[in-house]
Amino acid sequence: MNKTELIAKAKLRLRKMSADTLDEDVEQLINVALADLKRIGVHSSYLDPGNITDPLIIEAALVYAKANFGNPENHGELMAAYDMICTKIKGGGYHRSNSDTVS
Repeated sequence: MNKTELIAKAKLRLRKMSADTLDEDVEQLINVALADLKRIGVHSSYLDPGNITDPLIIEAALVYAKANFGNPENHGELMAAYDMICTKIKGGGYHRSNSDTVS
């Protein structure tokens, strides 16, 4: 999935069906999530904007967007879920490139 498809998926997760200026906010949240994943050591091959395929990476970005779009009542729970996904990612060998991983 490319980054445009990830943003569309985030809009769906947010139940945001119309196109408006808030789309830029959704895109920014996806950018922040991907930057945060890079910050914790995820190899750039997992974050390639043209080919994001790993389900944990995708879910982390979607949960981050859901937690930070608007002012959700369950922000704390969503950020805890994001942190848990990040913990799984940190322990899963994501610091290596896709070609370096062992199947």
